[in-house]
Amino acid sequence: MSASRIKPAIQGHLDGACGFYAIVNAIHLLEPEIPQQELFNIAISTFIQDGNPMAFIEGTNRGTIKNVLSRLLDYIHSNYDLTDNTTNEPYRIKFSIPYWNKDKQRSRQDVIDALSQANYRKGTVCILGFEMNDGDELDYAHWTVIKGFKDGRFNTHDSSGEAKKIDIDIIRVDSQQLKNSQRPYNFLSDDIFVIERVVDKTKI
Repeated sequence: MSASRIKPAIQGHLDGACGFYAIVNAIHLLEPEIPQQELFNIAISTFIQDGNPMAFIEGTNRGTIKNVLSRLLDYIHSNYDLTDNTTNEPYRIKFSIPYWNKDKQRSRQDVIDALSQANYRKGTVCILGFEMNDGDELDYAHWTVIKGFKDGRFNTHDSSGEAKKIDIDIIRVDSQQLKNSQRPYNFLSDDIFVIERVVDKTKI
């Protein structure tokens, strides 16, 4: 085979690092003055504490996202004084997992409502895990960041070549159907993290 016909491996094709990139991208949207490289380095170093480095290759689950995000925020709050550039108020970054337990209503509309609160300019973003299968060429699972919602579309802040806008008309929610050409995106309610800036009342 000619060397010109051999395709190179592309970053992301051989690893499951999208979850770590999603964490870094989410935090960096809320606090762009913290260097991305520093965020990524801390995220990886805290991840290694869990003792399963192969997850970096095999893909990250929500437990890993939860642990790494929690430790990264602990690091940030210990090393940075976060202050709103407009109001000069001190703030912290917190996260919640709206569908961590099985006892919460999670219809398609509930999940859309939870994600549509994302507005990075107002201090809220979401990390989302989803599956993509259009019944043709696209078939993968991925973590991305939802930075906003407008005109029935989710705006992503993504680490790879994911669509920058995802229309709600082409998504399913928690579907057991493996593929769907009309609605190729399957948003997973279990894998939603809401990350937001909140006033740090301990420093006021």
